[in-house]
Amino acid sequence: MKPRLVLVAFLAVAAVACGRAAADSVTYTDPDNRFLVRLPPGWHLYQADELAQVEVPFVHPVQGLEFPVSSMVGFDRAPARSPVNLEVPLVEADFPVGVATVRTIGTLQRDFVSRFVLTEAVVPYRSLPNSRELLKEDFSFGRGYEGVRALVVYTDEVGRDFAVAYLISVTDPADTVMFSVAAGCSRDCFIQHQDEIEQVVDSWLVNTRA
Repeated sequence: MKPRLVLVAFLAVAAVACGRAAADSVTYTDPDNRFLVRLPPGWHLYQADELAQVEVPFVHPVQGLEFPVSSMVGFDRAPARSPVNLEVPLVEADFPVGVATVRTIGTLQRDFVSRFVLTEAVVPYRSLPNSRELLKEDFSFGRGYEGVRALVVYTDEVGRDFAVAYLISVTDPADTVMFSVAAGCSRDCFIQHQDEIEQVVDSWLVNTRA
């Protein structure tokens, strides 16, 4: 069962739905078999070598703490395929963009890992105007791979344009690795593409036996 994200009036969360990946969807498994994610038809996939010169979204330090990326894949639903699509600010994006990552948690950072850090390392929305958590709940893949799932909305620094992001972020049992996936775009775009954004994020699986 997957939570269905429904935007009513401004934005709200409700209902439940089940679904199966379309026959022509694309499944990506990272080279170390740590995670997989499925993309619906019409979405573009960008592997790590294509993203080397791109400033990708959903990867941020938290209060000066860095979490180096060891594996990453990006994706979007732009009209034309190009890795630079991921550089469009979320508040301006009229198509969904997303990233799934595996990030290293060092010994120092391990002492500070929390639900706050797991979300801020993906979407640092708390420092932006009009930020709101429309959904925030504990999330688990089992076997100690636990974290948080959230649906957040915020505006740009001048409080004008709205963005919406849906994310899941977890750590391994030893808190040495952070796994995350997120997708989003501008408010109007999210309203239009919410079903596909939810489908992508909820398709993400972490290999708990790696």
